[in-house]
Amino acid sequence: MANISFHLDDCDEKLIKNYAKSKNMSVSSLLLTAVVEKIEDEMDSKLYEQAMAESKNDDPKDITLSEVKQAMDQYYQ
Repeated sequence: MANISFHLDDCDEKLIKNYAKSKNMSVSSLLLTAVVEKIEDEMDSKLYEQAMAESKNDDPKDITLSEVKQAMDQYYQ
């Protein structure tokens, strides 16, 4: 398991710790969840924009589940 560290000012540290405590989560779990959700939201947005752009073509095409998985795999390299 890897460790990632970063610097916070006292106010942000207190805010994060108190929020995590109010949700009965560790700070680590809170930050991991927030970051993963942000990445997934961005991936969804990009895939949506791509689908919308492709649907405006004269000949829109369906894609397979394996093609969706292949597009998402780029984020797990």
